[in-house]
Amino acid sequence: MEYNDFLKVVMTLQKMDRVISKTSELKVDLIDFVDPYHGIISVLIKNIYGEEGLSWFEWYCYESDFGQRDWSKGDCYRQKADGSMELMYKDGEVRFGAYDEKDNPICFSHESTWEYLEKNHKIKVA
Repeated sequence: MEYNDFLKVVMTLQKMDRVISKTSELKVDLIDFVDPYHGIISVLIKNIYGEEGLSWFEWYCYESDFGQRDWSKGDCYRQKADGSMELMYKDGEVRFGAYDEKDNPICFSHESTWEYLEKNHKIKVA
């Protein structure tokens, strides 16, 4: 997928998500109305990036709040190979929501998510 097309999809989803949040505050429920559109986008993303790529896309959009979530609240731990936990970041330290195997941040912006999906999950079409 070209970056400009990816950006249009993400920006439209983000705008739609903000509208839904604002209407929910007014006690107007649009979830049933927009759910089919989310389903269509999910099918298309899965066809381009596969099941795991779709998971990353959805994580970026909904868990990471389109890269806007503040991950610096609370201590952050990771499990080591021996099963023990080690402190990675203390409360208040700048950090991102996801890292690759070399501890580089991934999927922290629209562009970095697109680059990650293109590099790691793009389905090769014959």
